[in-house]
Amino acid sequence: MIKKIDHIGIAVKNLSDALNTYKRLYGLDAIKIEKLQDIKVNVAFIPLGEVLIELLEPVEPGEGRIGKFLEEKGEGFHHIAFRVEDIHDAMRKLKKINIPLRDEKPRNGGDGSKIAFIEPISTQNVLTELVERDREVERD
Repeated sequence: MIKKIDHIGIAVKNLSDALNTYKRLYGLDAIKIEKLQDIKVNVAFIPLGEVLIELLEPVEPGEGRIGKFLEEKGEGFHHIAFRVEDIHDAMRKLKKINIPLRDEKPRNGGDGSKIAFIEPISTQNVLTELVERDREVERD
């Protein structure tokens, strides 16, 4: 079901500051930055080998799940995302073995992906995202 790690999500208060940090410390640059208005988040994708680092900033402080996460826990690790071939099939398989999902159906994610989250109670308290992509993240 899982093909590989797609990305590691990091919640940040200020996307510009975080991008500067990744550039200064590690020499890494974002290949795509976009606003996902429906989930109230700005995202930047930074490639590192075959894995992406996804920096997530709330559109407005305190808004959406990322805004609430930052208020409760501060900046840092938010989730791990696994690439799947067919998100509908993956979700069906998880439901069949009674794994609770945050999403009843896939929703739109960054760069045209389809995503769904698994409730952390089933994954040792690690928020886990399933991602279906029909291509690698395209550069802006």
